[in-house]
Amino acid sequence: MMKDKQQGDKVDESVIKIGYEQKKEALFLIDIVGFVALVTSCYDIVDRKLKEGRIKQLKAWPDLVEIYHSKQSGRSVLCESSNLEHLHEQRTTELLADVGYDVIFAPKGMFSRQEKKFDVFLLKSHIILKVDLKAVSSKNPLTIAKRIKEGSDQAPFIVLHICSDIERMALIDGLRSGVYKNKLIREIMLIYKKKLYRLPKNLVESRGIFDIIK
Repeated sequence: MMKDKQQGDKVDESVIKIGYEQKKEALFLIDIVGFVALVTSCYDIVDRKLKEGRIKQLKAWPDLVEIYHSKQSGRSVLCESSNLEHLHEQRTTELLADVGYDVIFAPKGMFSRQEKKFDVFLLKSHIILKVDLKAVSSKNPLTIAKRIKEGSDQAPFIVLHICSDIERMALIDGLRSGVYKNKLIREIMLIYKKKLYRLPKNLVESRGIFDIIK
């Protein structure tokens, strides 16, 4: 699904401490054709500066409403409607904004029946990623592995928000099981104990994962 090589670009954070706060409501209708055309151009353009310009246009799309603005990073969460179906999506995306990502919820009307329905676009500088969101309250490693596989069916990048006090080793077991023989997953963005970990598949599979997650 992803055309870009952008997950390989060097980003400052591999582990970031995060916080949380909340915002307001609104409802909008969105020009799907124009929105999809702009998104497509963000992926098609190779030049970094031009891509940054298109991404800025996407963030300023007039049909989107800002449902959260991070005071600590200046980043926003944008959506066609602030009435999100799942409360955990709001909490997770606000945490992502706090650590420096603009987040746009993918409008429902942009998907055909045959298309994979990921949840959000994550934006930073010239980077735009299609991402599926998963929140897990279970302490069972098998549940974590299942959510990873479900998310990777929708997008090669997933945000996995751990909402339990699962022990570190059990979590790592779930992560490794989730990427095992999984040809779809490229990276897990793990939110665990108020930190964000960026975990490419090859890192999860390596011994290095035991040094990263604390």
